[in-house]
Amino acid sequence: MNRRALLLLLLTMAFVVPAFADDPLATNVVSNISAAQRWPWNGKVDINYTLTSNEANPIFRVAFYGQIGSGEPFALNTLEGEGSCGVTFASGVKRVTWDASIDAPNIDSKNVKFGIIALDVTEAADYLVLDLNNFTMSYNMAGPDIEQDTHKNCKTWKIWFKRIKAGTFDMGSVSDEPGREPTNPKHYEDKHQVTITKPFYIAVFETTEAQFATLTGASSSSMLPKTQLKYEDLRGSKYGITWPAYTDHRVDANSFFGKMRQKTGYGLKFDLPTEAQWEMAARDKGDGTYHDDYVWNDGTTFWKTEIDDTDPENPIITQYVDYSDLTNLAWYADQTGTRGVVHEVGLKKPGINGLYDIHGNVWEYTMDRFLNHLGTDPVVDPVGSDIGNFAIVKGGSIYKNDPPNYCRMAMRLTKNVKNDNIGFRIAIVF
Repeated sequence: MNRRALLLLLLTMAFVVPAFADDPLATNVVSNISAAQRWPWNGKVDINYTLTSNEANPIFRVAFYGQIGSGEPFALNTLEGEGSCGVTFASGVKRVTWDASIDAPNIDSKNVKFGIIALDVTEAADYLVLDLNNFTMSYNMAGPDIEQDTHKNCKTWKIWFKRIKAGTFDMGSVSDEPGREPTNPKHYEDKHQVTITKPFYIAVFETTEAQFATLTGASSSSMLPKTQLKYEDLRGSKYGITWPAYTDHRVDANSFFGKMRQKTGYGLKFDLPTEAQWEMAARDKGDGTYHDDYVWNDGTTFWKTEIDDTDPENPIITQYVDYSDLTNLAWYADQTGTRGVVHEVGLKKPGINGLYDIHGNVWEYTMDRFLNHLGTDPVVDPVGSDIGNFAIVKGGSIYKNDPPNYCRMAMRLTKNVKNDNIGFRIAIVF
């Protein structure tokens, strides 16, 4: 494609494609398509378009293609930018860049047209799936089917994300929650109301060694959680470590999330969840309500009561934590034969929220640094402390020194060390 030919580029609005036109979710959400070559010419074309939705936090499924005259549409394989992965977020003006010099070096551009098809799939996109083979994204209405996924793709070269809607929940625990250690200042879990104003996505599984290797250019097929990482390895020691000074979720280019954002290239902010986002996801029931105190995240009660009424006038009432139900959900330290040994992700049952290993297996880093007291006042989109070198970790672990009561959703510790019982779960934040 030469300069003279590109100046004759013709533009069109979105084409009608039956596979999309018959979709009951189809709406007229794309408009204002325009394109311009880069100058000086380097083979790239910028394609601008506008997406519109009535939703406050919309999710769009987007597809792009080219066409010469009335010929067959052809794929734009070298796209970069908002929507190029197949999914994008928020209404407004978007841009993708097409590298014609790679994709179609011999194309006759005198009658080139660009088509964009977009669907507002906000209510349908409960799950997003990132394909690590080609870094495209798709949406699903249901989570991964582990029994049918015999090759365990969902734990190796795909990353599944669950949507957590904006909302208000009670974070922390009451002072007499069984298993809580209120006298230890590291464990203060002041119960308070938290409002998260934007939806976010959180990974269905803890990040595996295989997924981490693919995103960093290494090689591994292991489905064990990726451990032996510090906070700086994930976000960076220059910009990433300064959260929340940069609330735009800035990370270092050479950090894990920096490399992930570059490799995926879609403008999505892959990151750690904040402590509040992590706990909101752990408590989420998927119906706009949240688990309260005294339950695991499948809703089973862990506070048991025994009454010894051999002396009816003076019965003895004992309250304790019963870990029998936790065995179905988590790998934790007092299970016979498993002390200190991490396991393949997703072998236990998920919670009601569809998330696996929220309890136990490995601790999970969050983005926030330690606040000694969370406080009891209502807060909106909390971001943790801006001092210190220790990050909040959540969820408990299989490590021999971590008792099973650490698997409670409100439990919080501070860590920033390369250890085999500390991993992480990827989020998409906005």
